[in-house]
Amino acid sequence: MTIQALVVFVLLDIGFRVCGFPCVFQFVGRWGRRSVKPAPLAVQGRRLDRTLEAVRTASRYYHRRRLDCLPRSLAIYVLLRRQGVPAMLRIGVKRSPFAAHAWVECLGEVLDDSIDDWRHEPYVPILSTGEPL
Repeated sequence: MTIQALVVFVLLDIGFRVCGFPCVFQFVGRWGRRSVKPAPLAVQGRRLDRTLEAVRTASRYYHRRRLDCLPRSLAIYVLLRRQGVPAMLRIGVKRSPFAAHAWVECLGEVLDDSIDDWRHEPYVPILSTGEPL
């Protein structure tokens, strides 16, 4: 799974450099919507944990110390959706001080998010992708 996360990171970087964010966002939305049979609830938790750990590990190797929420969230979203886990990708902003943030939600929970700004002023989603499977 870590190898898959590394491949997703490389493909995202190439996409960002070649065609920019709008193209990558559209591609990720389509990639995550490919017809995959929803995983049973009992299996989703294991797949979720395994995917989050793989993305954390791949981040240490590929992005090193960068704490970029966008590639991490995109990778988590794609990998979960491809396994039949109903994840949603969110990109949001907050007003003061202005900041943007990307995160993934699954079954109503925010996943693998280290941003503690949420308790002061929540981010307002402006882009979302990923309807239930």
